[in-house]
Amino acid sequence: MSQFPVTGRPPRPPANGLEPIAGLPGPIVPAPRRRRWLGDRREMRKRMRRRLAPLRAVLADAISDFFLGDSLILAGYVAFTAIFAAFPFLICLLTIAGFAGQTEAVRRSIELALELMPPEVASVLRPAVEEVVRGASAGVLTISAVLSVWFASSGLESLRHAVNHAFKVPEPPHFLVGRLQSILLTIASALVILIATVALVGWPVAQEIVAWLAERTVFERNLYAIARYGLGVGLLFALTCTLYLVLPAIDLRFSEVVPGALFAVLAWTALAEAFSWYLRNFARYSVIYGSLAGIVLTLFFFYISAALFIFGAVLNSAIRRHRIERARAAQREGAAEREGPGRSA
Repeated sequence: MSQFPVTGRPPRPPANGLEPIAGLPGPIVPAPRRRRWLGDRREMRKRMRRRLAPLRAVLADAISDFFLGDSLILAGYVAFTAIFAAFPFLICLLTIAGFAGQTEAVRRSIELALELMPPEVASVLRPAVEEVVRGASAGVLTISAVLSVWFASSGLESLRHAVNHAFKVPEPPHFLVGRLQSILLTIASALVILIATVALVGWPVAQEIVAWLAERTVFERNLYAIARYGLGVGLLFALTCTLYLVLPAIDLRFSEVVPGALFAVLAWTALAEAFSWYLRNFARYSVIYGSLAGIVLTLFFFYISAALFIFGAVLNSAIRRHRIERARAAQREGAAEREGPGRSA
């Protein structure tokens, strides 16, 4: 019978050469470096998962609400009304700019907006836009101002309905109340766009900066194009934040609309580039739709743009709901802790 009954062989000597003393634990042997590194990695992954858990929950909630609800159906409605209301809004904007003597500044802002779109979509819209800008007289614009404001407000009505649906809040109690709000918002939007255009496009300091850039032949093309593109994206972000703030029938803070607006604008910017690349390399819509291919492409681009706008609102709604739920949970835990000592007493 072996004198080592457990394993049948003598135990290994300690790694540091020290023998354990009877009645005391043996010396602490440090774990191998690889084992410690793996343990640190696992702990880091656990902490990262705990931190990302709220973000995953918000994204899962937003994606579920977007795809399982009526958001994609509303995107088609918003895309149609956006095209339907774009030219009346343009007439309204030109009317206000004509009274203010800033028609040229509006033309520059329209050109800047067309530069943000894919060239294939801009080429469809540009002839009609130029015809409205060039051919409409001041008298015609004045006469049609009332009708243009009414039709332009239809686009904001569709956006209002989509945003209220995203935040799960009811519509205004009466149709005329909502329409009056949309008309006032349409006029206010035209005024804001005109003021921003005059301030940014017609500002003398901005013109001096552009002239200074034009003198630098190295940066004449690239830096000037980047500056114009960045200006357009910044204005689009400000407009999106404003719509998210004023359209829903609830009071929101600016910080509550920034995440969705940032996502919508960045995704729309990437969409414009990807859409243009896809059309240049793969799509052959003229084979299917013939002469209507440009109109179909424009409608499809507006549809995807509307879907991104609605998803931004859904994302803001999901973030707001989770924030409210966490605040309520914290209040319940605080109340339970305060009531605990009283109950035990």
